[in-house]
Amino acid sequence: MKAAQVILLALLVGCDDGVGAEAVDATRPIDASSADRGVDDMPPSPDATTPDARLVDATVADSARDATSIEADADADTAADADTAAPPAPAHGLRPRPVGTETLGAPRGWRLARGLIHMHSVHSHDACDGNPKPEGVPDATCLARFRAAMCHDRLDYVLLTDHPGTFAEIPFEEAFLHAEGDTWEMGADGPIANRIACDDGREVLLTAGSEGDLMPVMFRRKPDTDRLRDATPEGVAGLREAGALVLQAHIERFTADALWPLGLDGMEIYNLHANLDPRGELRQLREVLPDVVDWLTAGANGPHPDLAFLAVYRPNHLALAAWDGLVPRTRMLGFAGSDIHENLPTALLQSTDGDRIDSYRRLGSWFSNNLWVDAVSYDGVRAAIEAGRLFVSFDALGAPDAFDFHGTTAGGALLEMGGEQPFEAGITLHAEGPIAPAGSPVTTVLRRVTAEGSVEVMRVEGGPLDYVAETPGVYRVEVLITPEHLRGDLGDFADRFIRPMVWIYSNPVYLR
Repeated sequence: MKAAQVILLALLVGCDDGVGAEAVDATRPIDASSADRGVDDMPPSPDATTPDARLVDATVADSARDATSIEADADADTAADADTAAPPAPAHGLRPRPVGTETLGAPRGWRLARGLIHMHSVHSHDACDGNPKPEGVPDATCLARFRAAMCHDRLDYVLLTDHPGTFAEIPFEEAFLHAEGDTWEMGADGPIANRIACDDGREVLLTAGSEGDLMPVMFRRKPDTDRLRDATPEGVAGLREAGALVLQAHIERFTADALWPLGLDGMEIYNLHANLDPRGELRQLREVLPDVVDWLTAGANGPHPDLAFLAVYRPNHLALAAWDGLVPRTRMLGFAGSDIHENLPTALLQSTDGDRIDSYRRLGSWFSNNLWVDAVSYDGVRAAIEAGRLFVSFDALGAPDAFDFHGTTAGGALLEMGGEQPFEAGITLHAEGPIAPAGSPVTTVLRRVTAEGSVEVMRVEGGPLDYVAETPGVYRVEVLITPEHLRGDLGDFADRFIRPMVWIYSNPVYLR
């Protein structure tokens, strides 16, 4: 293995992804001793104190379009050091902001809401270069970048999941990152969400949660914090008493049989860490590492850093297998976990557009969880998640405009994505979209999941898919795209990185 590969691997594994350094035995039930998640005494990521002289100024959220909108944001010590060389001029400008969901189509009168699940802020011990609260005070620059990124990426909601140690120590209201100009959403016991105010008039709904042995989100009140490290059915029940939906992260380390007893509400079917974790799928890691190392050393001849995702991205086969093992037994939400910390040593992994490679802005634009909601509110987001009206989109490949997947009975009754009913003859499953960028071929694949496994039942190149279900099963859709429209931003790597990739994972329709 090349020296650069060893360094990169050490960095990525060193980042606290919520699981302790010892691999989990996925053949036995999860407990706090076998899955030490969110350990507060883990060391910071390597070189976490190295100042980054090219942080993106918070104003990039509102007006950035090219490299001239990047401002140096070095810390005071670095700025005062006359021997510190100035960073090179950016070789790439910033790419356009993601489009707002208000411009994207959603079926049957729903409103599309794009958001991130599994996110870390100044209230996670390993965020913000491993020092989120210097001298006990939240890092104002890191917090500003977090808030600016949500607005820049035109997110509609964010479900925070800060680690248990800090989450347990702070008053519940502090977990919402409320600031002047924001608006509270109140529940029976106090705040349940914060509406982050953006300079362009947008709002981002932000809720409180935690990633420990479990990953509860959307708390209505502060839980018994001992439950955050209690990966048992009793722990799940205790978190639900605080109003949480209980999710699980890093599924590549577990099996369906290990997860089944917990009674979860949902699970990650994609997390970027899984593509680079030697404790996961080694065959995939061997495939990914050469692409990553070559991209890191390519400089201006390489892909735009916003498309560095394509060097890493592969399906999380182990997580998908666990999901397919659970949905025949119970309804189980599948979602993508962003897991962003801003804690890679950017002095080593410097990008070519002036922004740090692991910025909230950049990583937050790579993929998202799209909901069909009646309103972007706490109740609207929660209802969509509970109903399974969620599809994962890899937005680096294109905006998910006008995607649809649903069923219709012979009598004309509607079965939305996430819905469940007894099997009957004549149910038609319909999928279409998203609208693909010109020149980029799209394939829609319908999969049926039973206790025996997942099989492809239909594939359509372009155009809508219609299938009359012949047998009971759990049906879900994958949309693949070959992103030829990105060729101009991929430099010398275009032929290497342009390949059929999963663009959309739908949640299932359940025909029992």
